[in-house]
Amino acid sequence: MKWNGLTLLIALLTLLLVSCNTPRYVYSPAAQNVPVLTQKGDSKIGGYYSTNFVGEEKRNGETIDNRSRGYDLHGAVAITDHFAIQAGHFYRWEKTTESTDSATVRYKRNLTEFGLGYYLPINVQKSVFFQVFAGAGFGRFSFTDIDRIAANFHQANITKIYIQPAILFRSKGSFSSSVSIRASIMNYSKIQTSYNPSQLDDYNLDSLNNRAKIFFEPGFTGSFGFKNVPGLRFEFQGGLSFLASRKFIDYRLINLSFGTWFDLGSVFRKSKP
Repeated sequence: MKWNGLTLLIALLTLLLVSCNTPRYVYSPAAQNVPVLTQKGDSKIGGYYSTNFVGEEKRNGETIDNRSRGYDLHGAVAITDHFAIQAGHFYRWEKTTESTDSATVRYKRNLTEFGLGYYLPINVQKSVFFQVFAGAGFGRFSFTDIDRIAANFHQANITKIYIQPAILFRSKGSFSSSVSIRASIMNYSKIQTSYNPSQLDDYNLDSLNNRAKIFFEPGFTGSFGFKNVPGLRFEFQGGLSFLASRKFIDYRLINLSFGTWFDLGSVFRKSKP
């Protein structure tokens, strides 16, 4: 096959357009629910604002709006001196735009989780604790895709299985921190979409219903309170997400969360004479 100037130019332009497609993100990490539990009755109920801290950014000379915003609700209670239960709800609204293909993709994600955990101190001073939670979540991820030519949609029911070990460190003051790593197995089912098979392949969406996707997610959480305000704590968290599946999909890498929570068990203990 002979390559003339026009053929080479068309090939290069085609490659450029394919490589600059706006990604369709099929996963966004939630804030990790890592409660500070040391004894029966300790609890946590709180809410967090979550973001990837991205607005408009430059990529290959193009301006991209690639933001993720949302909230996470967390609850947990120690039902014995070693066992606990937890629950959480995750919601995200996201947007991705890129001037190259003039597409605007808007996302909505909802997921509710329930889990059972075990915790215990690992030093005599009870300043370091190990905990592990495991559970399941159910929800729906969807997005709409509008460009100059057409409008499309994609939605899927989500089933999530997770396990989350963590090490917690408590200072003599009111600060505590934790290092955790969550393994999330995501299953996408009952997929509905207006994309054709070629588009599903181009956007790395064609393998979603073939097998579950696995993510490994390390995180760091810090929380602090005030001695004269028992039970009230403020928390910040940073987490990353890494795909462990063979087939590539587009997903968001970072989640940062800020919020507050109450330990009702601590309040009740303080109020007792």
